[in-house]
Amino acid sequence: MATTTSPPSSRAAAEVVGSWAYGAAVAAGLDQELLGGPPSTVFVPSDEAVKAYIASSGAATADLATDRGKAAVAAHVVPNVRLTWADFPQGDMVLTSRAGTPLTVTNTGGLLSVRVGDVRANVVKSDLCGGNSVIHIVDRVLADI
Repeated sequence: MATTTSPPSSRAAAEVVGSWAYGAAVAAGLDQELLGGPPSTVFVPSDEAVKAYIASSGAATADLATDRGKAAVAAHVVPNVRLTWADFPQGDMVLTSRAGTPLTVTNTGGLLSVRVGDVRANVVKSDLCGGNSVIHIVDRVLADI
């Protein structure tokens, strides 16, 4: 008998990535795609990173529903590939985000960081499973809204 895997519920997804980060994906309209769509690698800012970004930028959750907001969320997503911590070689690996922007992952002695433009974030937790996505939690928001 074949088994099927359904995407995690919204509550389970929020528990994996944090309620603020999940709320950003919902507001940008990308939550169901990330949970049940094609494979992807997602660099999700921690709740603390999202709160700090909102406090310093003045951005609001409603801003995520705009084209610019959706592009900012998409800049954290590498489509069509599930990359775990072990898949990143020493040095730099340049990927293309769903937004079409370069995203550089640097592995320095097993410590991962991610850069989009001039913004660099450290990976603080790796290899979380969220539907068809591999999720890495980072300590900064990588793209402005």
